[in-house]
Amino acid sequence: MAVQNREKSQKFMNEALERWRICDNAETEFRIQGEEDLKFLNLEQWDQDVLKKRNDRPSLVIDQIGEPFRQLIGRQKAAKPSLLAVPVDSGADVDTAEVFQGLIRQIENKGHAKTARDEAFKNAVAVGFGYYRLVTEYENEDDESAPLNVMFDQSIKYQPIENPMSVFRDPMCPLHEPEKCRFVFVIENLPKSEFERRYPDKIATSEAAFQSTGLEMPDWYDAKEDTVRVADYFYIEDVEGPEVVLIRTPENQEISVAADMVPEGFEVIQRRRLQKRVVRQAKISGAEILEGNETLTAGRIWPGRFIPVIPIWGESLVVEGRRRLRGMVRAARDPQRMYNYQCSELVYELALSPKSKVLASVEAIEGLEPLWDKAATQAFPALLTKAYDAEGRALPPPTVAQFTDPNKIQALVVAINQHKSDLRTTTGWYDATDPNRRGADQSGKAILARKESQAEGNTNYHENFGEALIYEGMVLLDLIPKIYTRPGRVIRLAGLEDDTQSKMKTLGDQYQGKSGVSRIYEWGAGKYDVVVTIGASYVTRRQEAAAWQMDLMKVLPPQMAAAMAPLAVKNLDGPGNREISERLNATLPPKLQGDKEETQLPPEVRQRLEQAQQMIQQLSQRVSQLSGSIEMDEVKANKDLTRTRESDQTKERVARIAAETEIARTRMELIKELMKMDADGSQLLAQEETKRLLKLADLEVASQTAPMPRTPSPSPQRPPQQAPQRPRPPRPGMARPPRPPQR
Repeated sequence: MAVQNREKSQKFMNEALERWRICDNAETEFRIQGEEDLKFLNLEQWDQDVLKKRNDRPSLVIDQIGEPFRQLIGRQKAAKPSLLAVPVDSGADVDTAEVFQGLIRQIENKGHAKTARDEAFKNAVAVGFGYYRLVTEYENEDDESAPLNVMFDQSIKYQPIENPMSVFRDPMCPLHEPEKCRFVFVIENLPKSEFERRYPDKIATSEAAFQSTGLEMPDWYDAKEDTVRVADYFYIEDVEGPEVVLIRTPENQEISVAADMVPEGFEVIQRRRLQKRVVRQAKISGAEILEGNETLTAGRIWPGRFIPVIPIWGESLVVEGRRRLRGMVRAARDPQRMYNYQCSELVYELALSPKSKVLASVEAIEGLEPLWDKAATQAFPALLTKAYDAEGRALPPPTVAQFTDPNKIQALVVAINQHKSDLRTTTGWYDATDPNRRGADQSGKAILARKESQAEGNTNYHENFGEALIYEGMVLLDLIPKIYTRPGRVIRLAGLEDDTQSKMKTLGDQYQGKSGVSRIYEWGAGKYDVVVTIGASYVTRRQEAAAWQMDLMKVLPPQMAAAMAPLAVKNLDGPGNREISERLNATLPPKLQGDKEETQLPPEVRQRLEQAQQMIQQLSQRVSQLSGSIEMDEVKANKDLTRTRESDQTKERVARIAAETEIARTRMELIKELMKMDADGSQLLAQEETKRLLKLADLEVASQTAPMPRTPSPSPQRPPQQAPQRPRPPRPGMARPPRPPQR
């Protein structure tokens, strides 16, 4: 077994070292250039051979690259990147996505995400590539008093990688698809004493490594620096999964099933073998595995599916089939060299001008040498010379020799300005204080337009930073459900803006979702994706929000303005703004008051409250069940009562209809009788009228036959005839009138 393990370990090391050589050969050229870029930023801008030839001439370094470099980094530091988790399939939901998002913010805040990202972005701008990584750590490593059930709780942290040259990455991986990377080395050169302290039984010299492996490893065992190189080696191991097939049913439907579960008579359309990605991590030296699995024949399994080393790129080009990476410094190196050289020459020429030489004859200053020796260091009111020699001949006066050429100085100044302009062009930096632009950009709009143009020229760095955040979000979404797993573990969900909006939640507890659905704090089986937003910093956005909220309050009705006042005051800068906001919020109606901050309670009190809430929930469920049964009984009783009432009403309606029918029949009979009575009455009236007329006729005849009186007498008044009265028919129930006797 020991021999087999040794062979497996040696095979593993041979493959790992071969991969490292491939990375080293592919990246050697732009790594050398990257080292030069870092030296330039460190103000090592003169070539050593040139410095030796300059002797005592000045060799100045007037850095013009650092300012645009710092401005670009400062713009990124002022930004506020945000990772947003969004559901992408039917098994995911918005509530769980918000839990993911709150935990990601907490990991970013407490895991030093900003430091790691800023360091990687700085290296990307400097040399064209930068890296940072995600690691897992035990939360209670040094706390012996912690409960035993939390001893294995881990948390995710960010780890900056200060030296970009310490990362060797799979050169075959597409630059903008980091999830396809097959292996990564993160190296570290340890002092030999430190290496022996950590790994006392491991090989620490190149001679011992050569005897063990037969390979010379000067890069891994540096005798001159007395260091030993170790590397965190991440690699992907493909594990074959089950075979699945796509079949067509007799109903012409396509479904996927396992290869060993295909029903007879079904058509097989396609087959495939599933592949599972397993990430392994090992710590190696140039000769052996230092940390890995139990038998030290391979790496240990990393919990996630992606290599947790996040790259940030600068500018990338493919030249003659080879990838080239560079940052801002590369194109500005030559203008910076020329700028330093011309400035140094100008200083040298100007330094020579005060040391102009005086040309005088020996006879003219004979006996006056002490005075002339001090003329270069002391200010005399006058320098004396002799006008005549010993023989009385006139001597020429002293003259000043000009060793500095004014035309040369003017040419140096022009060259310096040109090289400074070249530096502005290569770095994309706009300097509003440049005297040469005093006549070009007069208005504020022109200056802002130039600054906007500069920002657009460096957009590629920020775009690459956003791509790195997308990969970081993929790693986090894959890693969180495998690290934060213990039921009952308390996690902190950070708010969107600051820690005051954070909430403490317990995995496994129930909560009410936005849609009113009861959920549990767990990760589920759904898939989630990440969306990246890179905006202004929180302070900047808060100030902008306060400004437009104040302007909006001026045009709103008083009630709406009062409702907005707490938010606007909270966003203002100044002492006491939060207290004033809370007091304004307390004066609003309850429906308009914002969410109040939750009070952080001790774990014991919180546990009792949770138990009380569970008991209340159980009692509420029991009450709901009893209320439901009571409601069912009431509904049933109401239905029976309604049915009985409807039956009684129907019977009453039928009796009423029968009575009304009987009354109508009786009325018809009465009407028939009345009609008979009317006929008899009409006959009787006719007979009476006939009698009356006959009687009147008899009276008239008698009056005509009687003797006439002598004196006139008034004619007798005839009584007014009255119309015969029609006898009214008797009402129902009245006795009929008796008939008159027949004459």
